[in-house]
Amino acid sequence: MAQYADIIEIVAPNQAVAGERVNITVRVRNTYSEAISVMVGGALDFGVTPWPGIDFPENWANVDGGAVNSFSGSFLMPDGRVTIHAYSYWYGADGYWYFDDDMTKTVNLAALTPQVSEFKIADFYKV
Repeated sequence: MAQYADIIEIVAPNQAVAGERVNITVRVRNTYSEAISVMVGGALDFGVTPWPGIDFPENWANVDGGAVNSFSGSFLMPDGRVTIHAYSYWYGADGYWYFDDDMTKTVNLAALTPQVSEFKIADFYKV
């Protein structure tokens, strides 16, 4: 359980196609009684090091006490299963960000299924 910035959910698809943009949302609850600043970050674990980061265009917000804030981000699906690692931080009165919580979610690689079109070859007769 987090001290102030509790990650309550990672919203992401269960599977995605390689090279596809995957949109995710990390939902963070301020467990403090007053408004505080919370921040999210994330990384992708799929067998490469260092782990690539997740792009969160707006990665921090002032959140009222007890409220939940959603942070949207995205990444390009690699060519295999990926584990999303999300992290939350809170901003202290001393001017520093403090790590608070983490959560993971797995996105599996979706198999492409070939589309069968209706294609007919016309009969030709030699004249």
